[in-house]
Amino acid sequence: MNAAAARKGVAYGSAVNGVTLRQAPAYGQALAREAGILVSENAMKLTYAWPAPDALGFAYADEVVAFAEGNRQRMRGHTLVWHEGLPAWVGERLAAGQGEAFLRRWIGAMAGRYRGRIEAWDVVNEICGPQDGRPDGLLRTPWLAALGPRFVDLAFRIQHEVDPRAAGVWNENDLELDADWIDRRRVMVLKTLEGLRARGVPIRRLGLQGHLYAKHPLNQEKFRRFLREVAALGLAIEITEFDINDKDYSADLAARDRAVCDLARRFLDVVLDEPAVLNVLTWDITNRNSWLNANPERRRADGLVQRALPLDEAMARTPLWRAMHRAFSDAPDHRKVRDRLRKA
Repeated sequence: MNAAAARKGVAYGSAVNGVTLRQAPAYGQALAREAGILVSENAMKLTYAWPAPDALGFAYADEVVAFAEGNRQRMRGHTLVWHEGLPAWVGERLAAGQGEAFLRRWIGAMAGRYRGRIEAWDVVNEICGPQDGRPDGLLRTPWLAALGPRFVDLAFRIQHEVDPRAAGVWNENDLELDADWIDRRRVMVLKTLEGLRARGVPIRRLGLQGHLYAKHPLNQEKFRRFLREVAALGLAIEITEFDINDKDYSADLAARDRAVCDLARRFLDVVLDEPAVLNVLTWDITNRNSWLNANPERRRADGLVQRALPLDEAMARTPLWRAMHRAFSDAPDHRKVRDRLRKA
């Protein structure tokens, strides 16, 4: 897959499940064969890396980074500031007024350990929350309560100080499909990006998670316009967690695969037409590991395995793999622009 993407200046990649990487050689072989860039699914998140004050650990993260480097793949870092999965002891530190000191210690530890080895860090993750009613549109989280809106600027500045070669990314969900509430999210994101750029905050990319589903349509022209508006701010774009939730599609396998492939192709045609897009990563590579099959709210009611990713449970290529490969192969060649943005 990555070979087809690379011919157009894009990297295809995948999230990595560290447990499966340890236990299933075929999984590692598939990642090495298909992907040009990797991201650890969980191992670099605060809740996994630092569950208790005396338990900061990097074992799984080290293994994923070593695997990527051994296979000449680039690495993304995910994620430094996220409100979900916050260990109780960290919440206590934030509530006690130690937010900035802890943030500096945490980013220094995690981003510092992999300094010079990470292409881009998801510095802040899922901070958009117009539904919470704040004028700035930020989601109400423990980070916001502890540090106020400045936590966003602060996190990017700390990450840049720790590892200036790694691009700072704002990674956000629900910006792709068509609904009034998604329109409001796009407005908030653009306004916030304008402010970050005006203040000289070292943000270099916007990450769109790309979790797609049938409930809302994909308006290609509106989505295309949004990507252009982000690019006009001088930012690069990444698709960071792409998959297709087929919960609302037919149980018939052939019909379901057609629907999944159609949505994926229409999405990727818009994405790959935008020269500012550098990377497209799926949220794992095999349906066996998809969160959509593990999360009770995401699983299909009929119990069938979701056809969300490019490889099936046996690591065989799915129709989605072929649809993605065709999308990369048919995409315009924007290598010159993308090479420049990678170096920015």
